[in-house]
Amino acid sequence: MSKKGTMAKKGSTAARRAGRKGVQAIRITPESIVSAAVEMADRDGMESLSMRKLAARIGVEAMSLYHHVASREALLDGMVDRVFRELALPDIGETSSWKAWLIQLSGRMRSILLQHPWAVGLLDSRRNPGPATLQYQDSRLGRLRKAGFSVAMAAHAVAIQDSYVYGFVMQELALPFENGADLGELVDDIRSSMEEGKFPHLEEMMEKLVLQKGYSFSSEFEFGLQLLVEGLATRLKSDK
Repeated sequence: MSKKGTMAKKGSTAARRAGRKGVQAIRITPESIVSAAVEMADRDGMESLSMRKLAARIGVEAMSLYHHVASREALLDGMVDRVFRELALPDIGETSSWKAWLIQLSGRMRSILLQHPWAVGLLDSRRNPGPATLQYQDSRLGRLRKAGFSVAMAAHAVAIQDSYVYGFVMQELALPFENGADLGELVDDIRSSMEEGKFPHLEEMMEKLVLQKGYSFSSEFEFGLQLLVEGLATRLKSDK
């Protein structure tokens, strides 16, 4: 029997043994392990994720996981690749202008990272990128090259895009309020710690912007993204 066949058989046996102990038996695969790990990290953060806790969630013994995922680092590789698979869906405006495409992709990046907050610090950390990761990065560079970006400018563009989106998401996740929430109470708390008349510009911003009907911090994302795209367009034009 091949090594692969032996490993698969052992994994199945572990699942059956877990079932005999009163835990629901399931068929474990690398894909199902990654799915469970992503769900755990989404719900409880990366600090909650260990091979032991993951095995307990799946309903198998911890050693059974290693027949399918070689190590925790390999698990992280798979989790990151899963996020890039979500990013690399084929509906991201391939026929649109590069500006519209970049704006749409950036919005999608932000949305997906808000769903997977743990991924922000991991996406660029892997030394063994998976197929979805490689395809995403290659397709993104290719789209910019087709739009007339030089190799260097395409690299600059993706670095700036990543820095902006990742940074904004990190800031958004750290805010002490939900986007779209009534900020009156927060402003009152901030004002209570301010000496009256000492911070006139902060007072002005809160009064004339933050407290205005319809204000949402998320609108800052679109504003900054538009500046990013306009800056790239200006540089692209000057380089031709």
